[in-house]
Amino acid sequence: MKAMSAKLSSRGQMVLPKEARRALGVEAGDTVLVIVEGESVRLVPRPASYARYTGALGKEAWAALGGADAFLAEERASWE
Repeated sequence: MKAMSAKLSSRGQMVLPKEARRALGVEAGDTVLVIVEGESVRLVPRPASYARYTGALGKEAWAALGGADAFLAEERASWE
């Protein structure tokens, strides 16, 4: 891990250091996502596809329910 600093302007803007831009694979005009988790902030490059980016977010939840197919079968059975 490497720490860098960036100064905020009076308008809340900052310049992302060159090494950080290189690590993220972003350049001028690109968009980054700012993810706030408690008191921490992560920057990640904007994904080409949000569907792919968020596709596995519920993986643990579905596993806890026995998988999507089992959950769907149970839901359908409850309709009868």
